Amino acid sequence: MSIPAPGPVLLASSVGGHFKELEFVVDALEIPRAERHWVIPRHIQTDERLAREQVTWSPLVQSGEYARAARNLRFALTLHRRLRPRLVVSTGAAQATPHLVAAALLRTPILYVESVARMDSPSATGRLAALLPKARLLAPQPGWPAPWERGLDAFSAFEVTPAPDVPLRRVMVALGSEHFPFPRAVDAIVAALPAGVDVTWQVGETLGSDGVERNRWLTARQMTSSMRAADVVITHGGAGSILTALDAGRVPVVLPRQAAHGEHVDDHQVRMVESLSRRGLVVAVPDATRLAVEHLLEAAALSAVRRSRPALVPAPTVLSHVA
Repeated sequence: MSIPAPGPVLLASSVGGHFKELEFVVDALEIPRAERHWVIPRHIQTDERLAREQVTWSPLVQSGEYARAARNLRFALTLHRRLRPRLVVSTGAAQATPHLVAAALLRTPILYVESVARMDSPSATGRLAALLPKARLLAPQPGWPAPWERGLDAFSAFEVTPAPDVPLRRVMVALGSEHFPFPRAVDAIVAALPAGVDVTWQVGETLGSDGVERNRWLTARQMTSSMRAADVVITHGGAGSILTALDAGRVPVVLPRQAAHGEHVDDHQVRMVESLSRRGLVVAVPDATRLAVEHLLEAAALSAVRRSRPALVPAPTVLSHVA
C-alpha cells in the first residue's frame, strides 16, 4: 500500500499588511513553493504576487467582521478536508479565524505568528489562537506571557542609512486596503505637498474633502515600482504598507490611523508607529493634520536596506515543535 504524500503548508491570510507579513514568515521559514498553498481573498494586490503559487481564493472578511468570518467556517472545513494540510500558518486578522478553527477541529498543527502591529498584547485572532490545541504562538515582541514565545519581527530585516540629497519631485502615497476611510490623511497630504510635485496615489476606500477622484488601487508591481521611483513615500500606519516601502528602499513618512476618527477598530497603528519611530525606521506624524514639508525632507534624506532574512525562531525549531 502506498504512503500518501504529506499535505501542504496552508497559509491563511487577509489582503494588505497581514499578507505582506506572511510573505516574510514564508521567507524566514524557507517553505518551498511546491509545499505551500495560500487561502486568501482575490484582490488586485494578491493576483499578481500569487500568480505562480497554489491558491484557493476565499470569501472576503474585513477587519472586525467576526460574524462573517464564522459564516466561512463551512468553506474552511471543506477546503481543509480536501487538502489535508500538515500545518496551518497565519499572521492573523478576522479573515484567518475560520481556518484556525478548522485546523483545530481536524487536529492540524497551527503556527500563529502575531502581527508586528501588535506591540504589547495579542489581537482578537491571537487570543482565539491561544485557546486552540496544537497551536504554537509567536509574539512580535519579547516579554509576552506564556504560551507566547518570541517570534518574528519583520522590521528587523531593515537598516536605515543616509541617502544622497535629492530634490523633492516625486511622492508616492499608500493608504492600504482597509475598508475604513482616512480623509484626514488625504487632506493633510494635499495641503503639505509643494507645488509641482508629481504624486502617485493609492487611496483604497478614501476620498478627500475636496471630492477629487484619486487612484484607488495599484498592483503589487506598480506599488513597488512607484515607491522605488519616488523621492518620498507617505503611508498610513499599516504594517504592510510600511514594510513595502522599506523593502523598496524608502523610509516612509507615516500617518497612523486613529480609532477616535473612525479610521480603524483600535489604536494599534499609533503604538506601532511610535515604536518604529524610536527605532529610526519611519518618520512618524502621530497627528496627520500636522504633516509638513519638513517631514518629507527628513524622509528623503534616508534610505532603507534589507538584510537577507528577518529574525525568526530558527525554522527547523519552529516546524519540529508544531508538527
